[in-house]
Amino acid sequence: MKGRIKLNNAAWLSVMLLLMLSLLASACSDNGNRSAIVAPSDSGMSEPYAGGPPGTIDTSEPVTLKMVLLGPKPSDTDEVYAEVNKILKEKINATIELRFLDWNEFNQKYPLLFAANEDFDLIFTGSWAFYQPTARKDGFLELTEDLIKTYAPTTWAKQDPLGWEQARVDGKLYMVPHDHFDSGYNMAIVRGDLREKYNLPEVKSQADFVNYLSTVAKNEKGMTAFGGPSTNLNGLALPILFTDLERLFVHGGVPLVYDMRSEHPKLSNYLEDPQYIEKLNLLYDMARQGIWPKDAIVAKTDWLAAFKEGQTAAHSGNLLTMTGAMDAIMLAHPEWKPEIVDLAPDAKRYRFPLIGNGIGIHATSKHPELALMALDLLRYDKELFDLTTYGIQGKHWEPVGDDKYRSLPGSTGYPPDGACPWGWRTPELYRQLEGPAGEMIQSYYAKWKADTIVDIKLATFVLDDTNIKNELAALANVQNTYLLPIYHGLVKPEEGIPVALEKLKQAGIDKVQAEMQKQIDAYVQNNP
Repeated sequence: MKGRIKLNNAAWLSVMLLLMLSLLASACSDNGNRSAIVAPSDSGMSEPYAGGPPGTIDTSEPVTLKMVLLGPKPSDTDEVYAEVNKILKEKINATIELRFLDWNEFNQKYPLLFAANEDFDLIFTGSWAFYQPTARKDGFLELTEDLIKTYAPTTWAKQDPLGWEQARVDGKLYMVPHDHFDSGYNMAIVRGDLREKYNLPEVKSQADFVNYLSTVAKNEKGMTAFGGPSTNLNGLALPILFTDLERLFVHGGVPLVYDMRSEHPKLSNYLEDPQYIEKLNLLYDMARQGIWPKDAIVAKTDWLAAFKEGQTAAHSGNLLTMTGAMDAIMLAHPEWKPEIVDLAPDAKRYRFPLIGNGIGIHATSKHPELALMALDLLRYDKELFDLTTYGIQGKHWEPVGDDKYRSLPGSTGYPPDGACPWGWRTPELYRQLEGPAGEMIQSYYAKWKADTIVDIKLATFVLDDTNIKNELAALANVQNTYLLPIYHGLVKPEEGIPVALEKLKQAGIDKVQAEMQKQIDAYVQNNP
């Protein structure tokens, strides 16, 4: 794609208006919870906790620990955590007060929590959820070995050492990673009844999936075929149609990828790759067919809930989320015949790093030791783990033996795994879903572990962004302004990509690529 193509001004103006309205709505949706919000910066933070003598914590006075989780808040959350708090109150004289950051506000508000030094103690974090940049800005408390051994001894004893290794940023720990195998990213679920209604073949390929969505968009008036690509370009949220290309990101704010199979990874800009351009053209065609709403780029819709309610014909996400949706639909609407789909069955998958999900402690927490004690209990106390992961026994779920569970109709108020307990997921307490959905999880995991999983060379690589912080911020803005509209089909790729490439160059992508590659090469040399 050579030369410069001038993009239609009206097209860019309409896209920019949509994005500006989205950001304004996000900034103004705080409902008066805070008197002011300041812009992110590397300074202005209170002095972090300096630590006290081990084992001297006083639990004689009741304490409320404030925890921030991600995603929409299930309707029965308060009821569930009332039970959680009864147990915590008895064990450590503490209770948990929750706050949820919904997906449509996560990207903007997560960094602001730290920049404004808001009052909270624990927060979900991960390699895709601002872990490394927040750690480098001193947003998290450093978790020393003594601190963890003293206040979270079970976690220290049982956590896979690989998790600690992956969690180190400049040699220091700032999070407690989860401890559960995961590789189920980028799956999909469709409605078998609609597929059968239009005599469509079983969905086994990307072409089948697109054909299914196109058919629904054309014939099912009043139903949205699909919620559209993610509005978060964070490196993990690329459309599921890209999975078969087997490329990974070093940093989600930059369109630079590498081959996950390579022993000596080399970065390239995917906007210059014909395979990616072909995918973007496909997304443009899908948008033209009305497969997702024109305003999906700024929509506040919970698309998973919309699928469960019959408003959409398909959804995408990780395997656990998809099987959870399948189980819920089999309870409420078995006639919909939900079907789980792997749209890249022959592609290699990578083992999701343990730091993909975890919990950090705010650097200015007033109760860091108690926060660690509570986290230790959430991870290894069976009653607390079951409550936070599955809800109230007898209402939301019921046990099947010691290691399985069955969802009940009440689980719509607290879906299994649906209230962001991912940061304290541990293998010894995590239950397998009974029935077809649970069997599907085990089947996929067995297949992937046997034939598909690639242990990537950069599994424990952590980018040092000291020399490129400003460029990364500028490039992230370019992605949101110029790439996101292309993903959503609002701008024709042949017109939008040259503009995006020019903006990326102006924002410093060449410097960033050179710095990233230098660090990758050094890492590979030191980790043969």
